[in-house]
Amino acid sequence: MNRAFLKIASPLLAAALLLQTAGCSFLSDMSATRPEESEQMVTGETTGELIQDTYKADHIFSLNRVVGDSFNPHVASTAWNQTVGMLAYETLVSINNSFEAEPNLITAWESEDGRVWKFTVDTSRKFHDGGVMTPYDAIYSIECGRSVYTGKYVARFRHITDMYVLDGTSFAIELDQPNWRFYQLLNIPCIENGSYYSDTPPGTGPYKFNTTGTRLVLDRNHPYASQMPLKTIFLKRYTAAEDILQAFEDSLLDLVTNSPADMSSLGYSRSNLIKYVETTNLHYVGFNMRSQIFAYAPYRQMVTYAIDRDTIVANALQGAGVAAELPIHPNSALYPKNVAKGMEFSADALQTVVENLGGTDLDADGVVEFGGMKGELVFLVCRDSGAKVSAARQIAAQLRSVGFSVTMSELSYNDYEEALRNGEYDMYYAEVKLCNDWDLTQLLSPGGDLNFGNYQDTAVTGYIQTFMASDREAAPVNAEALCSYLAQNAPITAVCFERTQVLYHRGVLTTINPTQDNIFNDMQDWKVNLE
Repeated sequence: MNRAFLKIASPLLAAALLLQTAGCSFLSDMSATRPEESEQMVTGETTGELIQDTYKADHIFSLNRVVGDSFNPHVASTAWNQTVGMLAYETLVSINNSFEAEPNLITAWESEDGRVWKFTVDTSRKFHDGGVMTPYDAIYSIECGRSVYTGKYVARFRHITDMYVLDGTSFAIELDQPNWRFYQLLNIPCIENGSYYSDTPPGTGPYKFNTTGTRLVLDRNHPYASQMPLKTIFLKRYTAAEDILQAFEDSLLDLVTNSPADMSSLGYSRSNLIKYVETTNLHYVGFNMRSQIFAYAPYRQMVTYAIDRDTIVANALQGAGVAAELPIHPNSALYPKNVAKGMEFSADALQTVVENLGGTDLDADGVVEFGGMKGELVFLVCRDSGAKVSAARQIAAQLRSVGFSVTMSELSYNDYEEALRNGEYDMYYAEVKLCNDWDLTQLLSPGGDLNFGNYQDTAVTGYIQTFMASDREAAPVNAEALCSYLAQNAPITAVCFERTQVLYHRGVLTTINPTQDNIFNDMQDWKVNLE
């Protein structure tokens, strides 16, 4: 019966989603003392959402929201609403800043072969409408995430072949190939079964939306309700960048997030407090395998010595990054430090490699040559991100210092994407959001959706598959083998992993411990002062 449920429910959900795309100590209890019908607009040009005049903006805790965008975590498209949603929707498992999974709504997992997994859910948890958490809610949330029509997690769940409820507290997932770290992919938000079409579906988080979506109020059924530092969180609505910046500087907004490498990055004052959050967003240099120079591995391998990763992180990313020579985060226990050590930036090593490859300027035109191949490179970068342009220019300068002629092709996003697919470059600067299991298949395997440079090496696919099928004991060994192969063949060269900035005001918040899945992680331990 349980298997039949999924086989019926999944197509129904898919059809419904297609139809949708065709047609989406406590502080004072402010919610009790400020009835919505008595709200008034606070005086000023950038005051945002309605709040009661007598309290003024500096005595309440406020976040920004975007009107017109859903709060549903499987639909929300703006960072603002996604951040707000972290207070209302919890993930099935939690991922810490070392990228290890911890129990959350799913309390336990097990597998005998890495292909068939059993998960246990916490049925003591309740949704905001009073419904009890069940395995059906977990399966439904995964189905929403893997929908081929609107799902945000299609790639990570592409190996799922079946899901079904086992009993009142557990469910199973079957994969088409072993992945001993599959449970680390379940850091996705959970909504109640059947609630996909609501802009504020019931969640299990510590806060729930009021009827108008203008504020969040404490859900007294949450396990940490008695420890939460706020009973009400107000949602304002700023749209223009200058209004958001001014509202935060004026303390009309109390917490914001920012990624200096993103196109939408805002220049917040450095006088604010900043907490950095580790992410799986990898910056890397890719190569066109049809390039006269980079068709050969030694020349691709050479580029690693031209990347001063620490300086790029400090300057281009304003400290919002972690230098990495390999496409696994250095915080992960799987990062092979001994392999990375031999790939670090070195101007001397760069010069030595050029000389060992026979690089000389035979015709004295200032451009190094390699057996008749001119060291002339076109370096592609998206100009919509100032941080990426700055990083790419620094790498280009280092290559010029040893005789290469580097033409920077700084393009708008659409033109950059078209040039990538058309092969109009020798090398490119890019970013990719990896999954927590460090699966590089889409990025490096022949036919991978993100293999823009057309790297054709079936051996790397074998290394990746062996790594993904590794149990906890074998994973570090096979991670090192994979990374050693990547170091030797250099289909890409890692630069760094981004860190998100969480900005807040001195004296207002203390003891925050954000993660990439939940900016409000451990909020029950926050100290909040709004006086």
